[in-house]
Amino acid sequence: MMITSIAITILLFIFGNVTGSKGLEKVYENHIALEDEDNMRDLGGFVGQDERRVLYRKLFRSGELSKLTEADKDTLTALGIEQIIDLRTASEREELPDKVPEDIIRYNLPLNVESSSSHEEFERAIINGWIDAEEAMVDFFANIDSIKLVNWKKFFDLIEENKSTLLHCTAGKDRAGMTTALVLVSLGVDRDTIIKDFMASNTYLSESIEEIVDSLDSLYGNNAGELLRPLHRVEEDYILAFLDEIDTRYGSIDAFLAELDVDIEKIQANFLEK
Repeated sequence: MMITSIAITILLFIFGNVTGSKGLEKVYENHIALEDEDNMRDLGGFVGQDERRVLYRKLFRSGELSKLTEADKDTLTALGIEQIIDLRTASEREELPDKVPEDIIRYNLPLNVESSSSHEEFERAIINGWIDAEEAMVDFFANIDSIKLVNWKKFFDLIEENKSTLLHCTAGKDRAGMTTALVLVSLGVDRDTIIKDFMASNTYLSESIEEIVDSLDSLYGNNAGELLRPLHRVEEDYILAFLDEIDTRYGSIDAFLAELDVDIEKIQANFLEK
């Protein structure tokens, strides 16, 4: 089933401790246990360029941070996080604003445009069989537009300043997943490890995914939760669509990073062990 441009626009509005044999050597738990955010992780420990490992407590990823408790805020402070980069749209930020320590610098770099179409309209289109949810997600990941290009350039400019950084979107799996993949590539982490890290969101979000599926069944009936499940979990096909589109359009992911003006030497100096 082909996905229409309006469907992609709707989807852009909405979406807004797995290890390989050598991919991760735990020094401490990479998953950061917060009281009100399930998908926060430290990217430290992955093997990067020249077998040098990514430093711990320098790069983090998560979902939205609107319900953090005081204890959660204390955790962010203890981790030494200096800047937070929010990949959500303005309406998402307005609906669920970050509640984080005031001394952490925050930047807003949305990876998709606002849409006049609602989340409910998109869900009903899937339930009615007009859109296939998994195909829609693949199309979302393969859609590398000017907004993403502009804000990924700004993102890399910010982390080149060598500040301890937390990047996040809503669930911490799609926009955060793509951005994390680019960061790990720039650090020389291999593709298999990047895919495993991407897929780890299913582990950390498993409980909330089941809660969402149940609530969608209650709201819509007609097996709606299962039909909409692909929107709330990740599949390997999603990240492969992203990486394959980069290879197709730019020739290689290294060429894509060059397009984004990423200073690879500086990034690796900042975030890889010496």
